[in-house]
Amino acid sequence: MLINSGTSRSLVLSGNIHDLFFIRKEDHTDYIPLVPFLIHYWDIPGFILIVYELNGPIRFAQETEREKVKRAFNLWRGTTEADLDTNVGVGRSRSTQQNTPLGSLDAATEPPDTSFTQYMNDAIGSPTLALEVLRQFCLLSRSTNAQGEKLLPEKLIILIEATDMLLPEGEIRSLSLPDRHRVSIVQDWISDSNFMNGNDTVIFIAESPSLVNSRIIRLPQVVTVEIPAPGMPERQHFISWFNNTPKLVEKPLNLWGSQSQLAMLTAGLSIQALRQLLLATCYSGKKLQPEDVIEKVSEFIQAQLGEDVVEFKKPAHCLKDIVGNQKLVEFLKTQLIPRITSTGPDAIAGMSVCGPIGSGKTFIFEGLAGELDIPVLVLKNIRSMWFGQTDVIFERLRRLLMALVKVLIFVDEADTQFGGVGQDAHSTERRLTGKIQAMMSDPQLRGNITWLLMTARIYNLSPDLRREGRVGDMVIPVLDPNGEDREAFLRWTIAKVLPDSLPDDAIERLLQVTEGYSAASFASLRSDLEAASILKEDSQATGELTLDEIIAVAEDRILPNIGPIRQYQTLQALLNCTRKSLLPGDYSPEIRESWVKQIAQLEAIGVRG
Repeated sequence: MLINSGTSRSLVLSGNIHDLFFIRKEDHTDYIPLVPFLIHYWDIPGFILIVYELNGPIRFAQETEREKVKRAFNLWRGTTEADLDTNVGVGRSRSTQQNTPLGSLDAATEPPDTSFTQYMNDAIGSPTLALEVLRQFCLLSRSTNAQGEKLLPEKLIILIEATDMLLPEGEIRSLSLPDRHRVSIVQDWISDSNFMNGNDTVIFIAESPSLVNSRIIRLPQVVTVEIPAPGMPERQHFISWFNNTPKLVEKPLNLWGSQSQLAMLTAGLSIQALRQLLLATCYSGKKLQPEDVIEKVSEFIQAQLGEDVVEFKKPAHCLKDIVGNQKLVEFLKTQLIPRITSTGPDAIAGMSVCGPIGSGKTFIFEGLAGELDIPVLVLKNIRSMWFGQTDVIFERLRRLLMALVKVLIFVDEADTQFGGVGQDAHSTERRLTGKIQAMMSDPQLRGNITWLLMTARIYNLSPDLRREGRVGDMVIPVLDPNGEDREAFLRWTIAKVLPDSLPDDAIERLLQVTEGYSAASFASLRSDLEAASILKEDSQATGELTLDEIIAVAEDRILPNIGPIRQYQTLQALLNCTRKSLLPGDYSPEIRESWVKQIAQLEAIGVRG
């Protein structure tokens, strides 16, 4: 539509450009790469299709089209029809020479087709010359002969592969001279009003618009068209086609379930990756199991985004393994899980989890992910050290998320993952944070993607991220254990070294010794007690500890000197919580005001988390 309507004569095809695409011919069907796919559907009467690939030749879809262009090109350079028929060259007119800056050969002394052939040969391995030749073809397409007839009646469609390598992004002064020259050629080419009002179209192909020089990509006449990752229908179609194509499979696929189940589980895979999985399954002859598919999806996602950027995780524990936190666990089961699993208007876009360091945030919400039994993407670092790569990684991530069905995005230490949007923030950080915010509130992703942001410093998270409609719908505090929860943690701590039940007075002694303990403190004490038990076992028949021995180990411990910082983080978690039912004790505006005053007092003495 963009081409036929003339909306734009300069297009950038980006996104899933390295995948396979379905075509239907008269006698068979197939999946082929993008450029052959475009040639198959755009090689129609009235159009001449030209393809240029880096370090390759300028190719025509049909040999007859090459001959048409060659004849028109030589006429345009001053050779007459009679000269073409008799193979005799003549000199070019002055006006023709001025309009064809390529000319370095003398048409009066060379065969009439030498200029075209020579330029085509010289363009191989010379991308700068190749782009200039293609620009000249568009000038030729708009030119007429002495009788006012167009030298080339057909419209041109020019496909240029690897545009990100031909026109790399970067400050113009930092580019090499050939790169600058190519940027200049293309800028002049697609900014020419005659080209914009003409009938020819140039299509640049690059995985990401961010990789193409901004002097080109930011021109208003350049339109970007994204090729999405294959969705559920496309994957299901390929699986069915593959299974019914004798040249690929000798016998039907051996699956653990149905083809639709396989299509569902392969969400996130490209057709290329899905093809590899199915070919490997056919070759091995084994039944394809869900864990094999999950492993393939995990490998593919990490290969696309980088292992240092994302991790595909399957938690080994669930909510029943959570110690204490009874109120929170009940809230997760009854209030949160139904909204995460929903695909309707009650689906939640995301949530943020806050609380002091060592309170068990990560363990609890990994347990939530394990309870849900849905894929978990752990976002580790999307800020790339390489210029421009942050935008590319984000585009790959978004393309991947658009194809996934039901996934939890887990971001630990979220306050360090995302930058701010203020003037003090780097432009890349502002752009990244803005895109993440837009993706969180994207209605297309709602119900499929749930964001889970974990941080001990909720106050450092951008207010734009924390607003309602994003992760501000639900801000959940995870606090140090108290009351029955604290006693549950204590019993869990000593369970391996003192399995017998203890009287109330013994529990009271242990509670006094462990005053001020966080979840991490109890876990650390448990480890110390197990170590003491192993040492005792080496010298005695039993490794169990007595109550006095347990108290001795506990009393020997000194908690790290981070109390004021944890207090500050706790107060901030209470202040930012969005559910009264998750707060300890009763809630009132007066209590909230006391939290604000305590925070101010801590900040006055230099305490900030």
